[in-house]
Amino acid sequence: MILAPIAIFAAAFAFLLWVRLHTLLTYFQQEEYDAKRFPAAILRMRLYDVRASIVLLVLTLVSALAYSRGNLIGVSVTAILASAALLAGIAWLERQYRYKKPLALTERARRIRNVAAIISLLLVLLASMGPIQALIAVQLPPVALIIANAILQPVQNKVNEGFVTEAREKLARLDPVRIGITGSFGKTTTKHIFAEVLGVAGPVFYSRGSINTVLGLTRHIRERLQWSHRFFIAEMGAYGIGSVARLCRFVQPDYGIVTAIGDAHTERFGSVENIAKAKSELVESVCEKGGTAVVATQVMDYAPFRGLAERYPGQVVTVGPEETADIRIASAALQDADWVITLEDRRQGGFGTLSYDLPLLGEHNVTNSALAVAMAAIIDPSIAKRIPLVTPDVEQVPHRLQKRESPGEPLVLDDAYNANEAGFRNAVAVAAELARQRGGRAILVTPGIAELGMEHDRVHAKLGEYAAGLADVIYAVNPSRIGSFTSALSAAGKPAIEVASFSEARKALKLDAKSEDVVLYENDLPDLLEEKRLL
Repeated sequence: MILAPIAIFAAAFAFLLWVRLHTLLTYFQQEEYDAKRFPAAILRMRLYDVRASIVLLVLTLVSALAYSRGNLIGVSVTAILASAALLAGIAWLERQYRYKKPLALTERARRIRNVAAIISLLLVLLASMGPIQALIAVQLPPVALIIANAILQPVQNKVNEGFVTEAREKLARLDPVRIGITGSFGKTTTKHIFAEVLGVAGPVFYSRGSINTVLGLTRHIRERLQWSHRFFIAEMGAYGIGSVARLCRFVQPDYGIVTAIGDAHTERFGSVENIAKAKSELVESVCEKGGTAVVATQVMDYAPFRGLAERYPGQVVTVGPEETADIRIASAALQDADWVITLEDRRQGGFGTLSYDLPLLGEHNVTNSALAVAMAAIIDPSIAKRIPLVTPDVEQVPHRLQKRESPGEPLVLDDAYNANEAGFRNAVAVAAELARQRGGRAILVTPGIAELGMEHDRVHAKLGEYAAGLADVIYAVNPSRIGSFTSALSAAGKPAIEVASFSEARKALKLDAKSEDVVLYENDLPDLLEEKRLL
């Protein structure tokens, strides 16, 4: 009599595990299938099971109560069927979820999923043995994915090695001039500006979006690099000391740009000093090859860069507004939403004085563009006079203080991608200034910044104090994770409007925001950091 309900329960449990594997695989993929980072992401993003665990815990208690009263069969059958229905319902709801960055079901992802599914059959058998076993089994899908990935890793390594070798050989065969770009922030924007400016000298190949790993670059090189490309720009991300060095061994850059050093991703690195050490690997690689590295003057505050500048005199060129800069930002004035920027090259035999217009919002883009322009002029001095002809047409980079206007609607500033403290401040200041010009309110919508580690509360308290001084209305998305931010706002007399998600904020703004207002969407955290989503 009880075998049929157990079979139904097992089927529902299997359905839940199948859906759960896809959910977790989505995040495993975002963590680049890193078995060390994935468990941390599970805790950080609250990917552990809650709802199904509650159902199974109740089943356990009901079964125990039935056993104590001698009515095990009757009560248990009802409880098992009810639990099966609830588990199936949980799985169905989870299956309907729409991700901002959905799972890309590549061959690798498919292989991991299928092997994990086979492993999960053991979990279904375990769950069929009793409610306590089911309670244990429902927590183990992440382990199944990690084991599946480990089993497949030798095969995947061989596949990856083949792709990387193919890309490396193609890069050597076509032999474009190679430029690496790294930094705590500003990499992608600088890359886009640089690509357009350098395009004056010849065809430029560069990775789209935030592709900044060996495998990501490998794919782009294999699929897109052509004989006609004279230059190759490689964005270089880092997940720890040695990451940039590995990218440099792959790319072999002739030139390098370092945009900034800051506290973005201190959770991964442990300290800003470690971040500086990691980013300096690009400068070291370029200088060892005899090339030139262009760096923001700010990075010279850190010992690794000072040491490299002393070791390779003349090969590390600083750019910034400081008097000590080799290429100084002599002036930067905002005129009709465009920057008018003047650079002074103080190096012997440099390009002298160069003025250009830039249509990108944000004070940080002054330095980003200066780095790009300086590097382009160093690589090919003959294009210096032509650079001002192309900078006015530089396109906005998606989700990086991107301006969106519609008739009768508030001005929207989309700064959703990967916020950091400096970028946060710049964006709020821009929104406040544009709101002043329009005669409206500056409305900030933000879930805060991710991956700050031990600096989380301190940084968010500072940002709350800063935002309170400039923004007129502030929506705090998922306020429970940024308590120091909301507390600082309250202390400044400007309490946040608390919302669970961006979608909830957008619904409220449809009713509240006016055409003269400026709405800033600052940072767009991973799904489960944005809103409380229980698995």
